Amino acid sequence: LVGLFLGLAGMFGLWGIGFFSPELISTALAGAPQHQVDTVRGWGLAFQDAGAFIGMVVFTFVASRWGRRGAFLGSFVLCLGITAFVFLSLRSAAQAYWMLPMMGFAQLAVFAGYSIYFPELFPTRLRGTGVGFCYNTVRYLAAPAPWLMGKLSSELKAHQVEEPFRVAAVILCSIFLVGIVALIWAPETKGKPLPED
Repeated sequence: LVGLFLGLAGMFGLWGIGFFSPELISTALAGAPQHQVDTVRGWGLAFQDAGAFIGMVVFTFVASRWGRRGAFLGSFVLCLGITAFVFLSLRSAAQAYWMLPMMGFAQLAVFAGYSIYFPELFPTRLRGTGVGFCYNTVRYLAAPAPWLMGKLSSELKAHQVEEPFRVAAVILCSIFLVGIVALIWAPETKGKPLPED
């Protein structure tokens, strides 16, 4: 269950919020020429992916040096703060080029943690099944995330909330709290042998 909730927080946050960065850019650059919007969207995603790569490397270092639980805690706190900040603050092309790498860094870092941590939770005879359950079950649970983002945006718009898309994203950032709470029950596995029984 710990693995499931850690995975759900990251996957839901990425699919339900982070992957809407092209729409965020379109919102921020509304009224700009379409070729400019397309260029910023393309480069913004590339920079977001570069930030993701660096985030995964940093997570791996932190988890190896200071422990898995601390790495996940720091990562989920960053996910919550940076994602909300980006969706509330991104208003220009220049901002996209430095804000989206930060969001990629925060949101994708936890995925490095899954490949490190999940195998350490299960004994050898159940390791493949356990890791598969943790990582793949959350794909089904997180599948409604993009729909929920759209539905929540529509509901907020119907209630005449200003900037409903941005507000919906910030509300959905609460999913990262699920990962933080799950850490209460997460065993620290740094420096311990893989369970064999």
